Amino acid sequence: MVCAYCRKNIGLLRRLKDQQFCCDDHRQKLASRSARALREAEDLYGFEDTRLPTWRSITQTKPEDKTERRSGYAATVFASVAVLLLLVALSQLPSGASGRRSASPAPEANLHGGQDGMGQMLSNLIQSKTSGTLREDFRAGFVDWEGLKQTGADWSLAGGEVRPAALRVWKPSTSLSNYEMEFMGQIDRKSMDWAFRAPDLRNYYATKLVITKPGPLPNAGLVRFIVLDGRERERVELPLPLTLERGTDYRVRVSVRGDHFLTSVNGQLVSSWTDTRLSRGGIGFFSEDGESSVVKWVSVSERDSFLARLVSHFSLISFPTAALASLP
Repeated sequence: MVCAYCRKNIGLLRRLKDQQFCCDDHRQKLASRSARALREAEDLYGFEDTRLPTWRSITQTKPEDKTERRSGYAATVFASVAVLLLLVALSQLPSGASGRRSASPAPEANLHGGQDGMGQMLSNLIQSKTSGTLREDFRAGFVDWEGLKQTGADWSLAGGEVRPAALRVWKPSTSLSNYEMEFMGQIDRKSMDWAFRAPDLRNYYATKLVITKPGPLPNAGLVRFIVLDGRERERVELPLPLTLERGTDYRVRVSVRGDHFLTSVNGQLVSSWTDTRLSRGGIGFFSEDGESSVVKWVSVSERDSFLARLVSHFSLISFPTAALASLP
């Protein structure tokens, strides 16, 4: 048995008390992380559906009331999930609408929950029904990726995997404003880098997922900055409570809406920041000197409806199956 928070094995004596978490602290941290993701989503979008639990109702509950209200919260969450699944089913009914935007299929849904959780499953199921989704697996090479003429190393493609070099922007995404970017990649050397809200090659927001030091302890950092008129500005580096490894797949999701940007790694919310200088632009990848990474696929989904916004943020909250089963 492994801990639902840190994924480490649970000791034999601990299993007699708790089969889901290796310690009481990790049980509390998982609940806190889920509440934090709900808070980010609520503060960003201002949920109006009173049937759903808000972060304030979770964090402001008095200790003596938690035992009595826990079952009520659980019932509310499951009722909300049932409503979402019903909407998915209704959306699959035949429609007479014409002129719908053509979209490539989104990444396969995780029907068994697993590490990405129930939110990931719901997000994948409803993704193609709420908005157009563009997906790139690089089978056609780089014909849709705009970059500067190279005098040195350029992007390479081998075995269906791309190794970025200088920045390239995905041309079908450059007209978008509010969307969700998702991709699967690996860090080969030092970091994995991406860009969003890039109207061209001289203006964009940039983020790096960085291995800051070798070893099994938390060794991750997140670097973010903005490039305006070809000049980098305001680089910030933040530590992350993660352990990154070379050659390991990481699923990164970036929610871009208005002036607010949320980033999650393997379903865990790791960054939230705001900026108003770039209002429109597409996604891209790059690697700077001394860095190397691999990108396997990328998808971009426009998210304009309230339902789509809600579902996209369910995927930022971990709902381990074992933890849900322990609720009364």
